[in-house]
Amino acid sequence: LLQGPFDVGSEMIQRDGVMEIMVAMAASKDEKLQIVSTEAIIHTASKKKHCLGVLSAGVPILKELYKSKNVTERVRVRALVGLCKFGCYGGTDASIRAFAEGSNIRLASEIRRFLLNAQKDADIRKWAAEGLGYLTLDADVKEALCEDEEALKAVIQTAKTMDTSMYYGYASIFVNLTNSYYKDEPPKELVDLARFAKQHVPEEHLKDAPEYVVKRVKLLLKLGVVTSLVFMSNKTDSNAVKELLSRTFLALTENEKDRGLIIQQGGAKACILLANNGNEEGKTQAAQALAKIAITNNPEIAFPGQRCLEVVRPLIQLLHVEKTGLQNFESLMALTNLAQVSDSVRNRIVKEKGIPAIENYLFEDHDMIRRAAAECMCNLIVNEEVFESHLRENDKVKLLTVLCGMEDPDLVQACAGTLAILSHNEIACKKITALKSWLETLQQMCLSERTQIQHRALYITGNMIACDKDIAIKIIESKLLEILMVLSKEAKDETIKELALKALHEAAEMKLIKPVAH
Repeated sequence: LLQGPFDVGSEMIQRDGVMEIMVAMAASKDEKLQIVSTEAIIHTASKKKHCLGVLSAGVPILKELYKSKNVTERVRVRALVGLCKFGCYGGTDASIRAFAEGSNIRLASEIRRFLLNAQKDADIRKWAAEGLGYLTLDADVKEALCEDEEALKAVIQTAKTMDTSMYYGYASIFVNLTNSYYKDEPPKELVDLARFAKQHVPEEHLKDAPEYVVKRVKLLLKLGVVTSLVFMSNKTDSNAVKELLSRTFLALTENEKDRGLIIQQGGAKACILLANNGNEEGKTQAAQALAKIAITNNPEIAFPGQRCLEVVRPLIQLLHVEKTGLQNFESLMALTNLAQVSDSVRNRIVKEKGIPAIENYLFEDHDMIRRAAAECMCNLIVNEEVFESHLRENDKVKLLTVLCGMEDPDLVQACAGTLAILSHNEIACKKITALKSWLETLQQMCLSERTQIQHRALYITGNMIACDKDIAIKIIESKLLEILMVLSKEAKDETIKELALKALHEAAEMKLIKPVAH
């Protein structure tokens, strides 16, 4: 009952006489009764609110069983795990201590003896892994374990030799060491209000500060944790374990300098597997880890061959309103990088319905997300289907022209790049003129301080003059003619000069202006 319908089991435990029966069972000499009573006490501590009620009655039983020389190791290890669970019932809240200072470190030392002893049977080591998984919620235990490199290396290496039933314990250890567990962070205003009302506010341990976490992550990578995570990813069928592995991978990819090592050791391939299998949270965490890898590494190296196509779907799944802004942004950046690889990758993005999702973020208020979406579209526009979609009855080209008039130079550069490719088509050129201020926008870009924007603007102008005489007349009758004349003579950049001259020659061929001398 405590493992399934917990509330029913909990209500049973609180009934008169039940705890006394458990005490009597633990005191008996029958191993089965001792195991059942110990496991019942352990499962009772699964919910924090029930821990306090059982703490006073349960801990003495567990201590007695652990110290007793008349019980088997199977009972002792369970009693030890129970003590570990009660010792960390406050989770990561440093202000809650069930036992005296240093008790958890001593418990960790005891539990490691069971875990790392190859002569112990699988059941004992499984419980030991679970116990260490609980204890590593305590930052003091995390640091103590990391200071003993040999013990930590042994934990990492034994993870690859264990039965799949033990993976949850090991995965919990890695999640706790990297601080990648779920954190409920209430708004600062609510925290201040709780303090004012003298309500309990959880406190983070000093050794859980970012600088400590970074050191632990570096150490785990140095000791080869990636190979263990990859091994477990390939073997486990448990969604809970997959989520923990995904969380750990995301924490390991935080520093871009470590991502190359993760790729070398098969981490990227494992993340693709985790991003396509498991529960929603686990898939999201793995997809974000993939996004981080794809942003700073050459996709052709990080995801060779078919994997470049396999990584597309998880990234597009991050483009959802329910995902965080950071996840949206990193996904767009990763897709931008992937879209440069080949037309087969671009086709896969189209096939996975990525284009509407990406275009949706062109309306985003956040500057960096909108810019990332624009850069992604700039790389995708060379795809035939994406190109054709801009020529249909819609306002896609008009929107790009509007965005070219924005103040963000990176956004303008990306949108101007997309328009430059589209401007080879007469329909697209006419769509640009659908915006009333299109001439002012082109003028503004031609006079930009950024050479790349000027280059794109002049390229668009030249194509628009060449494609339609009516558009060419409007350009020649505007201030753009004067700008083109000045740039053709005084621009410091030779490419700018050439593009300005080319636009003027196009106008001269239409006999709209006199031929321009070189």
